[in-house]
Amino acid sequence: MEDFIIDGDMDFKIEDLRIDGDMIISKTLSRTDVDKHGRLLLPKSQMLTVLQKMKDVTKESLQNGIELEVLDLIKNHSYSVILKFRSPSKDYILGTGWSALKYSLELKEGDNIKLYWDYLNYKFIILNFEYSLIPF
Repeated sequence: MEDFIIDGDMDFKIEDLRIDGDMIISKTLSRTDVDKHGRLLLPKSQMLTVLQKMKDVTKESLQNGIELEVLDLIKNHSYSVILKFRSPSKDYILGTGWSALKYSLELKEGDNIKLYWDYLNYKFIILNFEYSLIPF
């Protein structure tokens, strides 16, 4: 397995990555997630759990949009996306930046995407590899 450097100070192997299952956002992509609208509608219950681990996030900052990094460890590439809360629908979406990520990963309707919120490094990691959950 390949070694990776995260934030310039830590070498690790992907198989050593331990995942907190509560921080995973998993979604089967719908037509509207992959069409020309350029947004990914995120599952609300999963987002509410992840938001508890996001620092300094307010309703106002979410309505304006928060720029976040999404890291693809397999391709060793990161993407910048905007996380937003839309009212009155009360939806959480990835907006700007989602299209570039979607095209790079060649995602289509029916595909499943899993994003892990790495709250220690304040970024999402695409779970497109084998991983282990932290035992409870």
